[in-house]
Amino acid sequence: MNVNDRPAAGRPCGAHTAPAHLYVLGSAPGSPLAVPTRGVPGASGREAGRARDTLMDLEGLSLGPPPASDPPAAVVLAAGMGKRMKSGTPKVLHKVMGRALLAYVLNAVQYLRPGKVLVVVGHRAEEVERALGSPPGLEYVVQAEQLGTGHAVWSARSALDGWKGPVVILPGDAPLVSPQTMLDFLAAHRALGAPLSVLTAELDEPASYGRVVRDPAGWLERIVEYRDADEGTRAIREVNAGVYAADTGALFGALEAVRPQNAQSEYYLTDVVGILRSRGELVSAVTGPDPREIQGVNDRADLARCQETLKLRINEAWLRAGVTFHDPYSTYVEPSVRLERDCVLGPGAVLAGQTRIGEGAVVGPYAVLTDVEIGPGARVAPHATLSGVAVPAGANAGAPRGAGQPAGGGFPGPGGASFRRAAPARRRIV
Repeated sequence: MNVNDRPAAGRPCGAHTAPAHLYVLGSAPGSPLAVPTRGVPGASGREAGRARDTLMDLEGLSLGPPPASDPPAAVVLAAGMGKRMKSGTPKVLHKVMGRALLAYVLNAVQYLRPGKVLVVVGHRAEEVERALGSPPGLEYVVQAEQLGTGHAVWSARSALDGWKGPVVILPGDAPLVSPQTMLDFLAAHRALGAPLSVLTAELDEPASYGRVVRDPAGWLERIVEYRDADEGTRAIREVNAGVYAADTGALFGALEAVRPQNAQSEYYLTDVVGILRSRGELVSAVTGPDPREIQGVNDRADLARCQETLKLRINEAWLRAGVTFHDPYSTYVEPSVRLERDCVLGPGAVLAGQTRIGEGAVVGPYAVLTDVEIGPGARVAPHATLSGVAVPAGANAGAPRGAGQPAGGGFPGPGGASFRRAAPARRRIV
């Protein structure tokens, strides 16, 4: 859309349904941007929906084929070294709640029903590709030299040659961006009609995020990276979330003009904003519903904060679905775990892998369960450690020896029968 077509404040024009500065995702229930959430049955509300989507398994996700016309493509940036992690493991493969950072991003992307998913790899590319495998629709693009985010997206140009739909760009180290936010953001981009949209957030302490500078009508004028910002610009609280939606031709046309003229001597993707504006185009800034979602991971402290946020998001989803947590702040439940209603989890319990807990079952404090099936009404003793077994309905598991536990390390079932081994867990993608 050209700058001369800008609608007057409060009055849409053309494809627009609202002026750009009014687009705050999740602020208007029932708006045309509302998209049904998916996940664990029984919960309701947008907050619960955002939490429920966290529980989806990437390898089990099936939302149908891409739209028949103009499906989006997704470009996930996963080439960086992550120096501040001080680790030999690629940053995007570090785990929160038992899953790699990159797995959460790819899970959110799948809700867009993309026609193509491109993962840009670079540092230790073979390790990242080995961890992800070859899911349908996923392609790898190699950024041989890590010369900035603009250069990373430029590396995907040939893979998107002739692509008609929008391109959605995400960082591979942002596990908190929810599927619902991605759906709403893409809907906003299509509705606003600008060639580029940027997801933003307002932070009380914006720290080193790039600052969002808007024009008087609310359209995005430029993004200024923290290192290149003066004191006045650093005082701005609205920041770039690092998530973009763009028309393919406009995106790569602008990237051709990007130059590494900044403090980092890198090709910034954010420079595309100023280039499009200089060509008379509008760029929309769409504010996300929850500033916590944009939190990326640069070091181990960020990783710990992300894990705490995800842990509470997952536990809240299960609370709303009818599960009792005696202490949701200390209980650890990985997103691949499944719980039935009326089961009870004691403080400090750890549930990992493909663990399944039946209706009315009780897991004692500080029990550690990995790839375990607990039948309805069964009870797991405090401090029990179980792995790869199935506990029958109504049984007591993990009792100290002398309280019904047979010699040899097995656990008793009804009538003294030993528990069977659970079926092997499915291979997880990262």
